[in-house]
Amino acid sequence: MKTKKSIIAIGLVLIAAIAAGTVIGVNLTADKKKTPQTPLVFSLTAENHETTISLKKADMINLTLPDYGDGGYIWTILQYDENILHQTDSFQWGGSGMLGDFGKDTWLFTAINPGSTLLELRCQRPFGEQDICQTFNVTITVV
Repeated sequence: MKTKKSIIAIGLVLIAAIAAGTVIGVNLTADKKKTPQTPLVFSLTAENHETTISLKKADMINLTLPDYGDGGYIWTILQYDENILHQTDSFQWGGSGMLGDFGKDTWLFTAINPGSTLLELRCQRPFGEQDICQTFNVTITVV
């Protein structure tokens, strides 16, 4: 009878020790730093003209607008706050080969600091300040 009580007591002690170890293990893993979230990429087009976009730090913007190159028109970035957004790249890619399709112009930006900025572009001929064929404005807020 004493042996049975001893075995039961040892079993209860082991169960308590295992339970305590599990709780300690859970607490140790809870203290680990969370892995950072993957930055999001926001694709903007002419349809986003005069809108507001909210980003988190490290999120990216892929802005693609039509190329109006047939009349010598080019897109020019007029303004944005370089302390909030960083332009990482820009490129032009070809059209479909159809008459009047000159492709697309793309700019890539990364949100680097919190704040708000107006990203403003204008499509115009470089030799004619008043000859504007298109504009694009979007307010970017980085939180």
